[in-house]
Amino acid sequence: MNKDGSIKLYGFNNLTKNLSFSFYKLHYLVNPEQHRQYNESVKNRYNADKLTSLLSEICHAVGGNILNVAQQNYQPQGASVTLLISEEAQPESLVAHLDKSHICVHTYPDDSPTNNIAIFRADLELSTCGVISPLKVLNYLIGEFDADIIDIDYRIRGMTRDYQGKKQFNDQVINNISDALSNTVKGEYQYIDRNLAENNLFHSRLRRKAVNVDNYLVSLNHFQLGSEEQVTIKNEINRELVQLYTS
Repeated sequence: MNKDGSIKLYGFNNLTKNLSFSFYKLHYLVNPEQHRQYNESVKNRYNADKLTSLLSEICHAVGGNILNVAQQNYQPQGASVTLLISEEAQPESLVAHLDKSHICVHTYPDDSPTNNIAIFRADLELSTCGVISPLKVLNYLIGEFDADIIDIDYRIRGMTRDYQGKKQFNDQVINNISDALSNTVKGEYQYIDRNLAENNLFHSRLRRKAVNVDNYLVSLNHFQLGSEEQVTIKNEINRELVQLYTS
């Protein structure tokens, strides 16, 4: 065992590590014009080109090279992007086997708001082989999507061997995904961990602690609304958050 908790392995690390997210961002749409602006905002911020740039940043953050990009915009809205990646070459060797690693994202904009609330969802998956650790970008992704509810799953499959020839089904000590969360994220979100550690399955769900009405309005702020309307919006947002967090 190394000082950082990782296991000293012999030969190629043949473990696949899969980190996946579901991000939920709520929007309160006061009128049809707000609905139109919400749609435009989603198209501008989460189109295929913007998502490709985001995934490229993730790839380099985990120490990878981009081998191939596939992207697609959908009508009336939504987009998908997939990057095939490889591990960056190290000075002492060239690693070519990791072209099975990939990053992909799919967006699911809600175009039929209920009680004036539209829920934008984005699913992102980072699957890596070898020494690349997807947990390195955990806090970066949470900051980029600025979501209200976040589901995170981390799964490890495959096997490798240590220097005594013993099979290893994990190459680092992991107790909870939440252990990798920054203090900033922990200050903004409440979270719960549900794990099957013996099966190398880890799950965390996060919920934003504070409900600031301005964060849910499109091209408006709370000063433009009456006090009763602000209370109504806050109550509706809280109700939706509780349902998403406890479902």
